[in-house]
Amino acid sequence: MHAQSWAETYPGLVPDALLAEMTDPAQRRAAWARNLAAPLLPGGTLVAEEAGAILGFVSVCAARDAALGASGEISGLYLLRAAQGRGLGRALLAAGARVLLAAGHRSAGAWALDANARARGFYAATGAAPGTSQVGWHGEIPVAETAWVWSDLRRVTS
Repeated sequence: MHAQSWAETYPGLVPDALLAEMTDPAQRRAAWARNLAAPLLPGGTLVAEEAGAILGFVSVCAARDAALGASGEISGLYLLRAAQGRGLGRALLAAGARVLLAAGHRSAGAWALDANARARGFYAATGAAPGTSQVGWHGEIPVAETAWVWSDLRRVTS
């Protein structure tokens, strides 16, 4: 599901080499095996499913980079294209915010690629404000990104 969401979202937004890496099933399985074996926050990955198929997920943790401008982080929020527009993204975001609040975080941020207008629009519509911009690195591939910050996670859960 994660690889499929990348394949649906990022063509033309990231270099082909990065897209190939992020959609490689073996690499995705290995990354998820690591993430689930040693989560950054207990209960920090939640999924939306239908008829046994995962449609999307949210992963949350303590902010891994002070530049994010928040104590918590939405480290991943992905939905399959066919599942978008049904409120699942908002539901996953709210569920992730509840996990962060329970862990003592009052604010959270997420990095979004500057080229990803859909993500930027979603984050703005859910109350996040743009913060600092930077060049993130995926291996040797630079990617321009901006932090989107929810200063009060309680607003996200309502």
